[in-house]
Formats: sequence, structure tokens, C-alpha cells
Amino acid sequence: MLVIKALTKIFEDWGDDIDDFYITYHVDISPKEINGASDLFSFELISPRRLERMVGQGDIIIGRGHIITGDFNEKKLEETLRHIINKCSDGDINKANHNLSKYFRWEMDE
Repeated sequence: MLVIKALTKIFEDWGDDIDDFYITYHVDISPKEINGASDLFSFELISPRRLERMVGQGDIIIGRGHIITGDFNEKKLEETLRHIINKCSDGDINKANHNLSKYFRWEMDE
């Protein structure tokens, strides 16, 4: 069973309003029974308002590694991450990490 070993905010950018945010996270994930070692994944939590501003400036946004929500709620974020991790679990850690890399950017991606 895969679990979150650490969830770390790396960067925060809050606009003038509560519904305008862009936050970068690192999440360390590993099998529950392994102590100390984990694989590092990253993603951005972004509000629709911020996404609209970014696209309006001509940016192109690729969906992998972005979680979009209109409400900054860390408890809901952690629940969503656990759901994704459970969905991606596999008896083979390499397959599990490959599954996770479909949602997040993995440090081992080439």
C-alpha cells in the first residue's frame, strides 16, 4: 500500500483575491512498510481564476501535474491525493510509480 510520506509547499503565489492562487507542491510517496525512502512527485494546485489569467496571457497549460480547484482546502487536497494514490497502487512499485506519473510529475521522468 502506497502512502504519502510528506506533502511540502514549495512555492505560493496568491493574487488579490482568495480565489486566485497558484501553489507548487512536492509529495513524497512510498510503500507504507518502507522507512526513509520515497519517490518525489510534484504538482501545482491552481484556481480557475489564475488558470484563466495565465491562458489569457497567451500561455499554454498542459494538464499533467496540475490540480484545479476553486477552493483552497488542504484537507480536501490530501483526500484527493490519497484517492489518486490508492487508484494507482500496484504490487510492482515501478508500475505504481508509472501510474502516479500520469497525474504528477515524477522526479524519475525522462
